[in-house]
This record gives sequence, C-alpha cells and structure tokens, in this order.
Amino acid sequence: MNPVDERTELLIGEEGIARLRAATVLVAGLGGVGGAAAESLARAGVGRLILLDHDTFAASNLNRQLFSTREVLGRGKAEVAVERLASIRDDIELVPSADFLDVSGVEAFLGEHQPDVVADCIDSIAVKACLLAVARAQGRGTFTALGAGNRIDPRQMQVGRLDRVHGCGLGAVLRRKLRKAGAPVDFPVVYSTETPRKPAPHQPTDDGSQPRAVNGTISYLPNLFGHVVAGEIIRRILQDKR
Repeated sequence: MNPVDERTELLIGEEGIARLRAATVLVAGLGGVGGAAAESLARAGVGRLILLDHDTFAASNLNRQLFSTREVLGRGKAEVAVERLASIRDDIELVPSADFLDVSGVEAFLGEHQPDVVADCIDSIAVKACLLAVARAQGRGTFTALGAGNRIDPRQMQVGRLDRVHGCGLGAVLRRKLRKAGAPVDFPVVYSTETPRKPAPHQPTDDGSQPRAVNGTISYLPNLFGHVVAGEIIRRILQDKR
C-alpha cells in the first residue's frame, strides 16, 4: 500500500481505495476552485486525473489559487498542476491539457479522454453548459461549482441540485442555457446563498473580447468550493453512483 493512503484506507477500506484507483476524473479549470478539487482528488487516490486549463498563472492568482506561487508566474496551469500533484504521489496517472476548450470541441474532448466523472470548475457559461449537457448525454457523472466570487461567508455554502438553486446569478444563467439547449437542469452543484458584493467595473480584455467585470475573491472560499466538489465526487465513486 502506498503510505499516502494509510489514513484514507482506515476510513474507506481496501475496496474504497480500489474504487478510487479505478476512476478517471476530468478537472476542467485549475484556478481557485479547480486547483483545490484536483489536489483533493489526487491525495484521496483517484487513479487518473485529466487536468484541463489553457491559462497561465498571473500575480492576481496568488491570493487564492492553490497551485500559484511567485515561482510559477507565467507558466501554464496544467503543467504546474502535474508537477505539484506528482510531488505528492507517484502512483496516479496525470494527464495535462492546455487546450482551449470551446463548445465545438467538448464532445471530442470527452470522447478522447473518457472520464468517468467531470469536475466542472470553469467560468465560461457557454462551455460550462455544453460540458454538462454532453457529459450527461454520454453517461458521465458531473459535479459543478457555481459562483464563489464576491462572497466571503463559508457558512452559506450549499450542496444541491441546479434546478433548486436560489441566490446565485450564475446558477440562474446556467439553467437558462441548459433549458434552451433542451438539456436537463438537475445537475449536482455547490453554490452560495450569500448575496454577492458588487464586482469591479468592466475592464477591457487582452484578447479583444467584450469587457468583463472583475470579481473580488478571498483566499479560502474558492478553495472550499473545490474541496466540496472533490468530496462529492469521491463519495459518488465510493457509492458507485454517477
């Protein structure tokens, strides 16, 4: 037995360890939420992790993103994630992807990598909706994170179903997108009922796309969202539910 798993096996037994080892999870987005989710999944012993993020680390990530340090600024998030997780354990398969995932590429990406479960930790609403809809259509499990930005109160975190979420603007927009596409809206989610603070004024983007409002973030809340995403996925793997 890997020494990393000694305490975990006391909790979930040999069968639980074996179930985690046999699982493949896609972590889509490796920022504040996704980085924490990926690390929790790796430390628990998930056998294969697909680590997807096209972005690089910037100084503005240092306040909350688990994989972000001054030493890795400017480097790709997927590459850095593999290095960090490989430094924790050497017995899982880590597959980095720096692809820019757009709606047209979701079906092919899932088909290529064949995840059992998708940990959706991305911000783009269009891609988020498509990823969830295609994963469900392909029979894959999902767990998604809604908005952690502009909030500070961990006591108002909730786990529930997207169709029952209240108090989260991202959840409302995501529901509309899915319904418009004829997809189900009963996906499991982590969200907050806290009334969000106002974002900063819209700022121009480097890629020429529409200006975006910048959300304020705190060190702990995106990470807590990510750990909850990982925890719910691990529970479902152990229960053999998707």
